[in-house]
Amino acid sequence: MRKIILLMIILIVLTSGIIAETGKILQGQTNAIYTLAERQGFKNKMLESFIFDKYEKKIHELSQAEGSDLINLFQSDNPPKPMDINSNESNNYISEISVEPKTKQSFALLQREIDNVNKQEQSQPVITDILEVGMEKRFHLIDNNIIYGKIIKVDELCHIETSDCVLKIPKGDILAETAAITRKDHTRFTGAVMYETAEKIIIRSKYGDIPIHKRDIRDMNKFHGGKKTAMKEDIHKFYKGEAELINIIGDPTAFLLQPQTFYVSGMSVGYGFTDKFMLTTKFGSSFSGDLNIYPKVRLFHHENGITEHGITVGMGIHRRHSDKRLVAGYSQAIISNQSDNSLNEIDITLDSVMLDPENRSLYNDLYVVYSNRKSLKSGRGKVGFSLGAKTNSLAWKKPDLTNGFKWNDNSEFNMPFRFWVAFEYDLRKNLKFVGSIWVDNGNKSQTLRQSFDDYFTDSTPFIFDCHEGTYSIVDFDFGFLYAVNENLRVGLHFQDPFFEFYWEFFEF
Repeated sequence: MRKIILLMIILIVLTSGIIAETGKILQGQTNAIYTLAERQGFKNKMLESFIFDKYEKKIHELSQAEGSDLINLFQSDNPPKPMDINSNESNNYISEISVEPKTKQSFALLQREIDNVNKQEQSQPVITDILEVGMEKRFHLIDNNIIYGKIIKVDELCHIETSDCVLKIPKGDILAETAAITRKDHTRFTGAVMYETAEKIIIRSKYGDIPIHKRDIRDMNKFHGGKKTAMKEDIHKFYKGEAELINIIGDPTAFLLQPQTFYVSGMSVGYGFTDKFMLTTKFGSSFSGDLNIYPKVRLFHHENGITEHGITVGMGIHRRHSDKRLVAGYSQAIISNQSDNSLNEIDITLDSVMLDPENRSLYNDLYVVYSNRKSLKSGRGKVGFSLGAKTNSLAWKKPDLTNGFKWNDNSEFNMPFRFWVAFEYDLRKNLKFVGSIWVDNGNKSQTLRQSFDDYFTDSTPFIFDCHEGTYSIVDFDFGFLYAVNENLRVGLHFQDPFFEFYWEFFEF
């Protein structure tokens, strides 16, 4: 019985082989070949090239026997190894090198040729063909350098102005930069990046230049030199605010003006001479005959990519400071013998309080301040604080008063002092939140009307020297500072002087 069954199996196999030799490949065999080849990583184009190289036929022209051979080959212990296909160009190359009949090109040779094409493509990044004056963004170069700047001239070289200098870069060294952007409203734009800041990006499509605000972006992919790069931080991050503060709500920080930078505010003008020394002067006092200078010297400074901190000392030297201004500044420390009220609470002129109201003398103040600022963990700008202490020459010389008034002998007024903690926070690249809390025995709060009259309409314009106001030894204030452009800053807060503004001009 066993012999009969064995003979029947041999007969069936031989019969199938004869039919397979003569019949065309079955659809089931074709599907099996594609499935097995796909498991090995073959793409359809590659599989067709492999079959043509082996049999000089297309897959639908194979016989059933050849189909069986292929199936067995792909199921063997050493199946054909596919080629990695990294781009459409490689696929196109495969379709273009179809082997002509009678050629003897081996599969290994085909693989080596395509590998060479892939290596050549990977070693030749895409160079930009769009360089125009006014383009401002990060430029990626073929040597992996990345610079941020603005194109100011294009000839044989591309002239890019950075914050430090003007670079002259060969046009062939600048990689092409393209972006594919999907907005939150599901509109999609693709094109070359023409302009980019922390807040917006402009891309050039064949329909024109398209400005897109980054807060409206849902998804963005970027390609530099033809390679995709992760750029999600460009949507959500900026690195620091534009305003570099040398003072916060009137109190100095430990940071100085950049060298060769001219500064002018509502109360003073100044200049940064070096990275360790700057000088300002209060022009209101100078115009009133009191020539003065305020040097600021950096004692210590350390900075890395994340944090920056330093210690600075400064002083003010007034050549002919008015004693009347000094009395007005500390009017809360002067008491009337009759009413026992302080001078700031009495409606009286300073001339009737001082023994010599026209006297002018040398005056100075001295301060030391420590400042620290660092990048936020989110990457959106920086946060910083300053700690400072200040005193002045009232500590060793007080103006003489008339018989009806005296200096308060309370220990609170033994010597003038001011201690402060100031705070800054980048809300946006052009907007800062600032705040300060202080302990100051010379502090008085005034209304907006009192501050306006004191600064503009009294006998000493551009100087705050009013003796009126409500004494408050501990107080605080906060507000906002906005960068209108690269030079102008304006601020608003809630205690006098309420408004502030200043200009900075590099290499004035």
